[in-house]
Amino acid sequence: MLDRDYRDIVAGLGLTLIGVAAALYALSKYSMGTVSRMGPGMMPVSLGVILAVFGLSIAIPALFRKGAPSDLRLRPLIVLCICIVCFALMIETLGFVPAVFSTVVIATFAENRVPLTRALILGAGLALLTWAIFILGLGLPISSFDWAF
Repeated sequence: MLDRDYRDIVAGLGLTLIGVAAALYALSKYSMGTVSRMGPGMMPVSLGVILAVFGLSIAIPALFRKGAPSDLRLRPLIVLCICIVCFALMIETLGFVPAVFSTVVIATFAENRVPLTRALILGAGLALLTWAIFILGLGLPISSFDWAF
């Protein structure tokens, strides 16, 4: 049991746990409806069950194969948590486009090899693309720029 692929086992069981929790929460809070007349709980329950099945399909084969030694890198985890907080704080105060731009640029710092010019180009491109999809295409009522000046 010491030579299992623990990385995939933990990841698969984590996905399974999240999927089961989401499905149970949706089952307890929303009505399911029927297949021909779906209720608000049908999609979250279905997605939770699908996520749990995917998690098991990752974890079960990992029990029977030998895993490679893994190293724990904290930098990507910390940077991505900072990105989530940054987006949450900026979307209301500065608007959608600056929030997406800064989140993408900060996320590139999770890797060592991304030059600043590429990070800025990637941030601008993704900010433009998400603006076009969510504000122009879908018409979501989110302010693009909400600057006080």
